[in-house]
Amino acid sequence: MANITTTDRVLALFIAALFTGVYLCTLFFCVRWLVYTDDGWRVRKKIHKAMLAGTLALFILSSLHISLAVEITYADVRDGERGIPVKSGGRLPWTSLVMCMISNTCVLIADGFLIYRCFMVCLKSIRMILFPCFFWVGGLVCTALQLYLQTVQTDALDAWIPVNMTVGPGTILTPFWGTTIVVNIYATGVIGYKLWKRGKAQSKVDTSTSTGELRVFKLMQIIIESGVIYLLVTIPHFIVWWTTDNLAIVILGWINLPIVGSAFNLIIIRSAKHRAEECHGSTGGKTILSTIKFSGSGSPSDSMVMTDAPSTV
Repeated sequence: MANITTTDRVLALFIAALFTGVYLCTLFFCVRWLVYTDDGWRVRKKIHKAMLAGTLALFILSSLHISLAVEITYADVRDGERGIPVKSGGRLPWTSLVMCMISNTCVLIADGFLIYRCFMVCLKSIRMILFPCFFWVGGLVCTALQLYLQTVQTDALDAWIPVNMTVGPGTILTPFWGTTIVVNIYATGVIGYKLWKRGKAQSKVDTSTSTGELRVFKLMQIIIESGVIYLLVTIPHFIVWWTTDNLAIVILGWINLPIVGSAFNLIIIRSAKHRAEECHGSTGGKTILSTIKFSGSGSPSDSMVMTDAPSTV
């Protein structure tokens, strides 16, 4: 990556390491809730394999991303000690290509699960997810174009370009981050609205207690707060590509991945913890779990299910 000093890389790596530490903490608790039962350390009879696979995929890709960041920074420090000047301009190294592809892939995975949650909350209505799916596919196309641009190394463009092109292919990355922002705002908004409506419907069905309504509103809060955490880094990351501040681009690029992973994990952790807190009674060694079922009419109904409940978030 051009025009980035060794000091800039060390600073960006330090900040990224802090956020990665937070992400690893959330990963541990996330795997615990996915693999083990709510009341102890017994392995679940039914594990949500897709959710676990997505969680582990994000972990593997994040580990590779931070490892490459360390390798790049170490190489710069080593060259500086040997008196080798930092390169400015020219072709992007292969590590930059891999790191960009990893970041985009992780974002697409997280957005895919968010669209899936939106699909389930909307009673499996395909019509409701056509809009975010269109932008998700757009992000996938941008990723393919980015791979092509960075592979053929078309870095000599004479035309005026309003975005930063010294750190990466800004002409491709800005629409990519734009698509993921749209997907997250739409999906989070729809999920929040649908849960709010079902919470109100629940309060009308069960007038004697507000437990069902509070349960739905708690889930709505979890989804919205995780979406806000994600957008707090993604929106600045999108904006900074329209500036000449290469250091800010690198810092936001390197911390984006652990924040995406943390937001993804927090939805699972907080939802599972909230579910576990509702498990008060037990019969015959089995937990009585109150779950919310969404009927075809759009009105939720509670049912007491005696089960070794799988992790379904």
